[in-house]
Amino acid sequence: MTLSSLELTGDAPLLARENARLEMLSPEDRLAFAVETYGDELLLTSSFGAGSAVLLHLWSRFAKHLPVVFLDTGFLFDETHAYKDLLAAKLGLHVRVLSPEQPRDEFIVEFGADIQRKDPDFCCARNKVAPLAPVLKNAAAWVSGLRRDQSATRKNTPILLPTSDTDGNRYVKVHPLATMTSVEVAEYMQLYELPEHPLRAKRYLSIGCWPCTSPVADGEDERAGRWAGRGKTECGLHSRALASIK
Repeated sequence: MTLSSLELTGDAPLLARENARLEMLSPEDRLAFAVETYGDELLLTSSFGAGSAVLLHLWSRFAKHLPVVFLDTGFLFDETHAYKDLLAAKLGLHVRVLSPEQPRDEFIVEFGADIQRKDPDFCCARNKVAPLAPVLKNAAAWVSGLRRDQSATRKNTPILLPTSDTDGNRYVKVHPLATMTSVEVAEYMQLYELPEHPLRAKRYLSIGCWPCTSPVADGEDERAGRWAGRGKTECGLHSRALASIK
């Protein structure tokens, strides 16, 4: 049975049963369930950041026929582009690159070179959320690599989370890695000999655009280096869904 976002939203007991069942399964089984359930209407986005390799490896095992959507904001580290090319080649992934409608240089001229400091929410909305919106409209489910141990805002992330975009298009967020810990991620990467992002050795544990990403100190959570000191914790791609979690 295909579990649409409408069915899951309108049937709380069904959603609870599915989440309870998937909670007991492995990340591999959760992704296999999503692939079987949603088929070609399943979307995966990846930042090719520090924690991306596990989900991308799983994707190569269960959904290699489907593309991986990569948002090139124009402000990514050179190391991220190199890591994308390395993983795509190693895992045999088809990467579909999305870019903002307005090129980076034009964006900076219009809004200023310090736009990330002045209004990071606006920058994320223009360069991340807007480019993905047309693709998301055609998706029944969206797989992402959120884990509960990454930050306080993600600690209650369920496996399945029905949500909608600002236009009211409904879909299901699928989080196969939700229960994995950073230790389990490291063990998985070692088991399958997956390369680390080049910046991880410099304590960049969550990597986005370079103006808004900094190294993480010992004892801080993985995402402490994102928009550090600015009161912002999410880029906007996942904010709407996370805000709906009780």
